[in-house]
Formats: sequence, structure tokens, C-alpha cells
Amino acid sequence: MVLAFLAVGAVLAWFTVNPRVNSAPRVDALLVLATQPGAHEEAHRLVDAGVTDLLIVSTTPRSEATLCHRPPAGVEVECFSPEPVTTQGEAMVGSNIARQRGVHSLGVLTFNHHIERSRMLVERCWNGPVHMYEFQPARSTRGYAHDFVYAMAAYGKTFLTPGCGTPPPDWLQMPIDRIKN
Repeated sequence: MVLAFLAVGAVLAWFTVNPRVNSAPRVDALLVLATQPGAHEEAHRLVDAGVTDLLIVSTTPRSEATLCHRPPAGVEVECFSPEPVTTQGEAMVGSNIARQRGVHSLGVLTFNHHIERSRMLVERCWNGPVHMYEFQPARSTRGYAHDFVYAMAAYGKTFLTPGCGTPPPDWLQMPIDRIKN
């Protein structure tokens, strides 16, 4: 049992630091997750590169909202507050907005340690192709280590809450919220 746990942990650690990015030259919409500073700058760059003309932007009280206040020229921006305020909430609400907007191919923008878990959560809520776009946030060694530990703990939550709208049990969410804050 211990060896199986260690093997799964090693695989998850590998995917956390070596995510599979499958960006496409163009998607119908780009879901911008409220993760690390720098996501909105990368979304601007992707818009300038012609990747999409529809941004679906998650905003939380702790995230930047520059795309909502100063959208790129020629691009539609729809901002939303996820409920719950988690990556799962972003996947649920963002996918629903994309469906309402008639989107067929969906891109997701997040930082490197968040790619694989975000992919899992969005694919649970979205039936079409999901293309992952990565950016590298500016962070210290301590921030990098924090993000890695948080990512590993959050995988446990993801595995214990299968399905798009399955809420995590409180006993599981509370320690993750402590690490997050």
C-alpha cells in the first residue's frame, strides 16, 4: 500500500513539474483561471497572437481583474466569480458560460503547477476539446515550493471529489483552505 501511494505521488509530482501542454493555434474561447499574477498578461499575449477573440475570465477577491476593467481591443471578455471559489468552481462556471456562448473548442490558461489538475477538472465539466496554455509566474523558491506542496495536496481533493459538481467533504476542504491562505 505504501509503495502504491509513493508511486502515485511520484507520478503526480512528475506531472506537476512537467505538465502536458497541448495548446492549439486557435480556440473558440480561452478560460483564464484566477491563479498567479501574470495570467492576464499572458492572456493579452495570446490574444495578440490570434489564439482567441473570447476570454472567459475568473475573478476572485484575491485575483487581478485587469482583463475585466481594460479588455484587449477587438476581444470579447466575460468575467465571472466562481462558486465555489476553487478551481472546480472555475471549471463548472467557466464551462457553463462557454456552452451558453456556443463554444466548441476551449482553451484553459493557468500556471505550470496547475495545468494537470486544471485539465482534469475542466474535462469533467466540458465535453469538447480542452487545450491547455501555460505561463510561468514570477515567484521565489519559497513560492515555488508552496505551489508544489499545495498542488500535491489538491490532487487528493480532486481524486476524492469525482464529477463536475461534486462538492468536497468539509474535512478535506478545511486543511486545503488553510494551506491556500
